[in-house]
Parts: sequence; C-alpha cells; structure tokens
Amino acid sequence: MEVLQLQLASKNNLVNQYIENNKSSLFHYNFRSDEDLFARYDELMNREFPRRKLAIHIKKYMKKFAQSREIDKSLERLEQPDSVVVIGGQQAGLLTGPLYTIHKIISIINYARQKEAVLGKPIVPIFWIAGEDHDIFEVNHVYKLNEGLLSKTTFHQKDNKQKRMVSKVSLNKQQLKKWYRDVIASFGETPFTKDVLDFLDAQVQDQMTYTDFFAKIITALFKDYGLLLVDSAHPELRKIEQPYFKWMIDHGEVITDLLLEQQHTLHLKGYKNMIESDKDSFQLFYEQNDERILLRYNRDIERVVADGVTFAKSDLLRILEQSPEKFSNNVVTRPLMQEFLFPTLAFIAGPGEISYWAELKNIFELAEIKIPIIVPRMNITYLERNVEAYVKEFQLKLEDVLKNGVAKEKELFIESLKEKTIEDTVAIARKEILQQYKRVYEKFLQFDKGMLPIIEKNAKYITNQLDYLLNKADELVKQKNHHVLSKYDRIELALLPFGGLQERCWNIFYFLNKYGLLFINRVQELPLTCNGNHFVIKM
Repeated sequence: MEVLQLQLASKNNLVNQYIENNKSSLFHYNFRSDEDLFARYDELMNREFPRRKLAIHIKKYMKKFAQSREIDKSLERLEQPDSVVVIGGQQAGLLTGPLYTIHKIISIINYARQKEAVLGKPIVPIFWIAGEDHDIFEVNHVYKLNEGLLSKTTFHQKDNKQKRMVSKVSLNKQQLKKWYRDVIASFGETPFTKDVLDFLDAQVQDQMTYTDFFAKIITALFKDYGLLLVDSAHPELRKIEQPYFKWMIDHGEVITDLLLEQQHTLHLKGYKNMIESDKDSFQLFYEQNDERILLRYNRDIERVVADGVTFAKSDLLRILEQSPEKFSNNVVTRPLMQEFLFPTLAFIAGPGEISYWAELKNIFELAEIKIPIIVPRMNITYLERNVEAYVKEFQLKLEDVLKNGVAKEKELFIESLKEKTIEDTVAIARKEILQQYKRVYEKFLQFDKGMLPIIEKNAKYITNQLDYLLNKADELVKQKNHHVLSKYDRIELALLPFGGLQERCWNIFYFLNKYGLLFINRVQELPLTCNGNHFVIKM
C-alpha cells in the first residue's frame, strides 16, 4: 500500500476555515497545537469523572464480545487518575455502515496513539455507539454491486414501534444471514469470501440487536488496538449518567436559549446552522410506550410536554431517580453528556459534527467546562490498481476526479467520436423541413386556421424523427466504444459514486472480501494522521 495526501475542500465553509486557519473563536482549542493539547490535559486533571463506574460498566458490556489483552489494558488505564480519552461515535449501521465509520475508528485509535507519545500520559480510545438513535432508516442498509452499479439493499424487518431505539430492535438471525450473504455475493467470489462469511456467521447470535451485531463486528476487527465501546442506550450507563441528566433537566430551556443565541451569531457570520431546533425544544428524549418522544418546554405554563402528557420539572426528576433509562440525549446534549462522563482530550469529528459542535460553545460554558479538542477525522479513499490505471490512461488528475468526477471528460470523449457530417446533414435537413412547413403554415393561415394545430403537430413529429436518428447514432457510437466508456464509469463508481466520496457509500466488507480480513491491520500500519488532509491509499 502507498499513501498520497491531497487537500480537498469541504462543501462546508465553516469546516474549511476551521481546518485551514487552525484556530477559531467558535472553539476553545486549536487541534494542531501541542500547547493546547497540554492545556486541555491540565483542565481535565482539575475535574472529577466516574472512571471506576465507567470501567466496570464497559468491562461488563464488552464481555459478550471478542476479548483481548489490549482491551483489558485500556480498561485498566481508564481507571487511572492521570488518563484521558479520545472519543468519537456513529450509528450502529449494518455491516458497520459506510466506510467513514471505520475511518472514524481508525482516526480515534491513531490520534490516541500519536498524542500519547507527545503527552506522555495514558490515552484510551473509545467509540460511542449511538444506540439510542431511533432512525432505523439510517442503519438498515448498505450498498451492494448490481450489474456493475451500486444499489441500496435494505434489510427489511417489521417493527411496529417506529421510534424504538436501535439498541432495542432485534434482528432475525436467518433473515440477517440471508441478507448479508447476498451482499457479499454481489462483491464477487474471491479467495477470502469464505473467511468473510465465516467471520460474519461467528458474530451472529440467536438474540441480538442492531447495536449488538455492530459491536461484535467492530470489537472483532479492532480488538488488538484496545478500543473500548459504549452503547449510549444501555440501561446501566443511564444509572451513571443520572446526575448529569438532572443538570440537563434543570437547565433544559436555558440550553435551548444558548443554542439559538450561538446559531444566530453563526448566521451573522455567514454560516449555515446544522442543528434543527426551535425555542420550545427541551433537548432531551423521553421513552414512552417503548418509543422515543422529544421533550418540549411550554414557557407560558412552565411545563415539559411529551406527546400530550405534561410534566413539571420536579416530576421528571422523580422519574429520573426511579427510571433513568427512560431518558436519552439528542444531538445537542449528547456531546455534553460525553464530556460529563469521560475525561475527553479530543473528539474525532466528521465535517457535519465540526459544524454542530461550533453551535454548542455557549452551552458548554454554562456548564463551566470547555469544548474538547475537536479533531477532523481522516478522510480516506482506496484506489485500486485497475482504477488507477484508468485514471492514468485518460491522463486525469486524481484530485480533480475526487472533486468533480469524470462525467465532463466522458462527455467530451463521446463528442470526439461523433460523426460531425451526420449532425451537420441532419441540421440542414431540419432547417429545410421547418422552412417548408413555414410556407405551408402561411398558406393554411389564409385558407383554414383550423388546420394549423395539425400542421404544427406534423412538423414536430418529423423533427422528432430526426432527433431519433441522431440518438440512434449516438447509441451506436457508445456501443462501439463501450469498453472505453465503461472505464470512465468504473472510475466514478469507485471514487465518486452518486457524486459523493467513496467513504459515504462503499462498505468495508467489499475490501475485506477482496483483500482479506487483515485489510484493516494493513491500513493501521500506514502513516496516517488527523491533519485535515484527504488520504488516498493505493492498493
């Protein structure tokens, strides 16, 4: 494997400025500064965290997954009073979801290892699974290959609760196996296919949820790197979070006011707001009839509303005391909860996450804490040999391909193949026909106006036939040059599918199936850093 680094601008201006300028008034720390790294560490050492409770909980939670000496070591280090963590998270996608989830984990592990060498203190890598998320449509599909094209394949399974947390949605074992076998088969038979299917079969249990399946795969793939997992929906974690939910309930409407205030500030700076909220949001979810309901705050009566049921804050606090598992965070309070729980040196963020963290600064200051170091996750594209050969054959710049695709170059190639004399002849014929119809039109204008619509329709029919002939000629050109045109299609499919980067559509199991289960280990050995650049890994 060979690594290239490119600078690809994000479509998000705030993200571009954050990465390029290295510092922003929207955050408390500069992710490129070692001085800020030490300052953040010193800040964390002056705070208290439920380290032992978390270590006991995580150990118990991960016991049902793959075990390793490195995981045990991370659990021990988490309890040490001088340790800090690097954390990031994502939804529990089937087969781990899009590649960027894997890239986020690689970023967490690498950043923790690299900064431990700088800081000289233990740093623990942690992945936060968004098991409390209830949008099943974000996690129930992957893209497979279908006749040389990517197509979404969804795992269909009935669940009567539309807003049930994914950590509570069970998977049918037989249906799941059939589904992922179809996905792997679409990638083609290779010497590693049996190993991949055996690996997946080993992760499947009779009783398991989306989060269980995700966690088992991730742990099996990354167990040698000491990665710890947290399921944000776990009832035992809720007990540890109890005092922090109390703070959020006490300050619910103020949190919203500060969010909207910061969003207004960002809007005046020309930035688009990422978090959808209005003045009545309470920024917490409440579980009612096994579904998550967003709490709202009626300022006129000073009551919290959940799907028609109203509560005083004191009512919510009593429920919290008895049943903390009924509460869960939304996009606004989840970063705050992570910060309350863990001594977070750095949060590894995707582009969208960087933007919404920028909207939270006032809320963190209300809690008298600072936003952790926000580090852009690695963006990675895997460049396979045949695709690289096609890029070179057409003398394309890889950076341009990753920005714009190859549709323009493909169209120019097609234009270069067309028989210009045919187009010229058809154009002349069209002009002569329309001139003739103009004379006929003028004659009938004097004779009988009722015939005019028929003449117009007839003229359009004739010219449409000329268009049909041109289209058939174009099709013939494409058929004769199908072999070359398919190379353009392969480049776009591999590097910029559906106009987006590879990591947003492709799944890690395509590469595990083609290159073996040690593929990730090989990637981990490469000189990758979270520096804001885009990495291209040549296969």
